[in-house]
Amino acid sequence: MSHNLELTPGSVREGFWIRILVVLALLLTGVYTGLAVLSFRFTPDIPGTERPVLTVLALLAFAFALYLAAIFVALRFRDCKLLSTVVVLASVVFRAVSLYSWPILEIDIYRYIWDGTVTTEGISPYRYSPQQVYAATPQTSIPDDLDRLVRLRSIDPVLETILSRVHFSELPTIYPPVSQAVFGAAVYLTPKSSSVLERIVGMKAAFVLFDLGTLAGVVALLRLTGTHVGWSVAYGWCPLVIKEIANTGHLDSLAVFLTILALFFAVRPLASRNSAAWGRTYTFLCAVFLALAVGSKLYPVVLAPVFAAVWMRSVGWRWASAAALAFVTAATVVLWPMIPSKEASPPGYSSSMVAGADGSLPPPPVDTATTPQAPTSGLTAFFRHWEMNDFLFLLIVENLKPSAEVKPEQRPWFSIMPDAWKAGLLAIPSRWLETDLARTAFLVARFLTALAFLTILAVLVWRTRLSESPAAWLRVAFLVLAWFWLLSPTQNPWYWTWALPLVMFARSKAWLAVSGLAMIYYLRFWLIHHWPDWPVPGTPYSCAVFFGLVVTWIEF
Repeated sequence: MSHNLELTPGSVREGFWIRILVVLALLLTGVYTGLAVLSFRFTPDIPGTERPVLTVLALLAFAFALYLAAIFVALRFRDCKLLSTVVVLASVVFRAVSLYSWPILEIDIYRYIWDGTVTTEGISPYRYSPQQVYAATPQTSIPDDLDRLVRLRSIDPVLETILSRVHFSELPTIYPPVSQAVFGAAVYLTPKSSSVLERIVGMKAAFVLFDLGTLAGVVALLRLTGTHVGWSVAYGWCPLVIKEIANTGHLDSLAVFLTILALFFAVRPLASRNSAAWGRTYTFLCAVFLALAVGSKLYPVVLAPVFAAVWMRSVGWRWASAAALAFVTAATVVLWPMIPSKEASPPGYSSSMVAGADGSLPPPPVDTATTPQAPTSGLTAFFRHWEMNDFLFLLIVENLKPSAEVKPEQRPWFSIMPDAWKAGLLAIPSRWLETDLARTAFLVARFLTALAFLTILAVLVWRTRLSESPAAWLRVAFLVLAWFWLLSPTQNPWYWTWALPLVMFARSKAWLAVSGLAMIYYLRFWLIHHWPDWPVPGTPYSCAVFFGLVVTWIEF
């Protein structure tokens, strides 16, 4: 009896699509390899004008086009193990070829390495700013723990180089304790004889592991909701994710992983018919992982009302209340090291405080103070001063700032509110806050955007409160994170990775464009280096001002 294998039209089409997907994966591997090679032209010793920023942007744009094509192709293939295997293996390869590279146009990782070093010494990274350690000398009369850090810096030239490159070095760290534990573990596992690049790669490797954990979580959510596994390409192959985590080494992958894990345990009871006991177990696991996520980066706390609503729907209000108490207790425990102590000095703010990093070295430290800092001073400065790459917030704050507070060459072309109206709106808040009008405008804009966000959050939760569909709640979680980002004064492109793992649950697939458009942010570095002091042709604006007031309109 013979067994002939007959190729059906469906199998032929599937073979065609899988071959196309493999070709796209190979092309993306080539692009990411090229970016890794180009990254060595972004070392701190290379002047900004000699860095191939436009070439990198062109490669990222090409990678984004391939990425969109890959999503299209993956969704035309049968949902099967072969497809998920190709997607996951390619995702691992992309991160592997990007790992051994120099961070392109970002320097946050130096802070992570320094924080991890301080943590492994048994000293709180919230206690002293890097500038204090850099400026102090062992001969001076300084506290014992600060003296230990100074001596450690003095005997390790590589560590001293890393310390000198920490951005906003006048402030202690803003990163919560769970992140600090990961920083410390990565530093501990990296040999002390390692070079600067090797220490950077060691830290990035930890974040890549969490990034791959997020991909596994995305696949699990797709399986749980019955969504085509081809949508995992939307996260696993995304150029923004590869650039911001495997190349740049941003810590956000840790919080994203824990948040996705919490979401999985939150919606699992809605999707399965397990016993009530299992439902309660999943709910408490969700509460713990959500607390850990908040303890790694604070943003997941905005999802707390969403989680509470899901808990109410899956286990009832009594167990939901118990889970909420567990979350608050666990979050308090993990955030406890950030609670200010009596001996800490009050937070101070630099008059030169600006957001972002241009990849250049910070100015030589000048602060020789040895008093321990308030643990929340860095975080307070972030919330009260940082503004970068924003659009909706920018529209509001620039229409609140009095014209006299803005230099003529920096005056926004879209500021249309009369000064008399601005003065009337800011008078009472300024007296109450005891701040100047410019600072009051920033804080009032934060209040207004926060109010808008809370309104959106309340509407989304209320409209979905009766749903038992896991996909519906994941859609709400995506929209909450997306609007939180859109209304924030700090819209760094890597912050979009907070929402990206859930983009496949959004009704409008136009959201996919955000991860590509967000990378326009890096054009600002090219503008800064090529038009540092004189206006961009045809405008009154120079460098970063032109980017903030003109380019962001194109981006958004």
